[in-house]
Amino acid sequence: MLPIAQSVPLRKAVVSVLFVFLLTIAAYSQAPQTAVPDNKNQSASIENPSQGSEKPMRSGGVFFAALRTQNHIARSDSNKFNEAVDGVEQFLTSNKVVLREDPIRTKFRLESTMSKENLIHVAEDAGASNVLQLTVDRPATSWIELTIQCFDLQGKQLWEERASGANQFTSSGHVQKAVKKLTSRLAPKLGTDCLPQSEGAKAVAAQNGEKR
Repeated sequence: MLPIAQSVPLRKAVVSVLFVFLLTIAAYSQAPQTAVPDNKNQSASIENPSQGSEKPMRSGGVFFAALRTQNHIARSDSNKFNEAVDGVEQFLTSNKVVLREDPIRTKFRLESTMSKENLIHVAEDAGASNVLQLTVDRPATSWIELTIQCFDLQGKQLWEERASGANQFTSSGHVQKAVKKLTSRLAPKLGTDCLPQSEGAKAVAAQNGEKR
């Protein structure tokens, strides 16, 4: 009879443990569950940032820089320099050449020369694909000499054109003549390296070619 008497407290203990276990399971099932992050969605959000924050890429163009030599500073005046640069710039804009501006200065005109490496850095900041450098000089043999060079962002020169004013007794009209000579040599290069044109200008040029 002694073993039977001892089994009653044992059964009570087992029932108590089982009851506590069931209460623990019920409490856990009712507690709010923390959401498990979706690794796939998280990685997708990292790899695909919001499109609204992306900045549009530039489509190329040319950086136009005008430089004045020491000879021109010593023998001529700044008005002649600006007149020559204005003439060439007017040719570029009227023919819809895609120009990229200096982020700091709208018009890049220096009363001195500048290294090709520094010009390339400025052109890169402006988002250009090529550099078009106009040099205004005043040699001993003529009133003005204009040299325009085209080179890429690796520093390779692609082409060069020159024009000068005749050396006569006065300098009257020589700037316009030099600009006219130079731009007439640039005209056949429109649409090529350093003289890229907008899509509208290309369409007009194509139409004019068909009419001919």
